[in-house]
Amino acid sequence: MSSEQLQIDLSETIDVDQRSWLVAKLEDERGIISAWFDDENHHRLIVHYEREHFSHTTLLDTIKEHGFHGKIVGG
Repeated sequence: MSSEQLQIDLSETIDVDQRSWLVAKLEDERGIISAWFDDENHHRLIVHYEREHFSHTTLLDTIKEHGFHGKIVGG
């Protein structure tokens, strides 16, 4: 299994409950190992995922399905 970590900056400002909800939803997805928000930048979402199940594009699509928008940081 090969995995990768991706940083995504969300466009929306979301509170702690919304962040926890989004992390829980993402971690329920098959192929997402873990997800968390940067403690110092609450717009920055970090996702550790299996490349067999997700790509950068499908991760952004999944986040959009949950009502949020983001862009890949770095790369």
